[in-house]
Amino acid sequence: MQRLDHLSNIARDFVVPLHHLSVLSVSGEQRDDYLHGQLTVDTKTLSDSTARRTAHCDFKGKTWSLSILCRYEDAIWLCMNADCASHSLAQLNKYGVFSKVDIIDTSDTIKAYALCGSRAREWIIGQFGSLPNAPLSAQQSNLGVVIKLEFNNDLFMVLLTAEGQSSLQAWAKEMDITEYGPEIYEALSIQQGIPDISGSTINEFVPQMMNFHLLDGIDFNKGCYMGQEVVARTRYLGKNKRAAFSFCLPEALDVSPGDTIEKSLGENWRRGGTIIRKAVLGSETWLMAVLPNDTATDTLHRLSATPQIEFKPLALPYPIEATST
Repeated sequence: MQRLDHLSNIARDFVVPLHHLSVLSVSGEQRDDYLHGQLTVDTKTLSDSTARRTAHCDFKGKTWSLSILCRYEDAIWLCMNADCASHSLAQLNKYGVFSKVDIIDTSDTIKAYALCGSRAREWIIGQFGSLPNAPLSAQQSNLGVVIKLEFNNDLFMVLLTAEGQSSLQAWAKEMDITEYGPEIYEALSIQQGIPDISGSTINEFVPQMMNFHLLDGIDFNKGCYMGQEVVARTRYLGKNKRAAFSFCLPEALDVSPGDTIEKSLGENWRRGGTIIRKAVLGSETWLMAVLPNDTATDTLHRLSATPQIEFKPLALPYPIEATST
């Protein structure tokens, strides 16, 4: 497994085993209706060829998990951070006893990988028959599901059965494909403004505080679901005053989700917000933090443990809303 010092030096073709992700499977004749009442997007209109980003919240609108949602055969899969999986699994099963659904953690059998490059596209076409080209489009085969992510560098996620994993590993070895650790996928996600939660940040934020509405992760017209009243009120009454911002620091630092980020206020510093996602490379650190949504792009920030390193928010692929509408 190759270690990168800087994300800008990434190989054209690479594979990343996403060991830090888990896949929950929801099956049964009422799976669509049940998940429709639990998640922030409309599961009833989810097609076999489409994936969605979605949030799973408690009744206060606080987020248990952020996941990628897709269909596989007769089930719906939710791919999420492994830290979140036990929380979402417990909550989904808590209410699932009243519906005809089976909800299981498939992490022992279904594994997630990120793939990029022309040779990766050839492998995908060979194993899945065609290439999903539109952002968050999906393709199934007996090996699993491939999803085209929204990333600028043509990144795909594959959720693979045991047979699919064997095929991918054999191909990567034969073609001598560069393999990176999960921190590269995390850094690419932060660069694209894609939030995630883990550790102490689970069940702390309403989805809009992490820009999830800007990623088409909330269907505001879908009807009732867990936390819907708070999520809707946050939007329509202008209650949201926070947003997620990305940063790149020029050193490898010891940071964790839940750590505090400070902001400059004249000659003084005060608490600015909370880190929700991080990636530490050989010579740089990528962070995503929830801050006031009126944070200016030239505002200096720092970590309390390393006050000598100051940094500013990066430009994101989408505009941050200063006020909720």
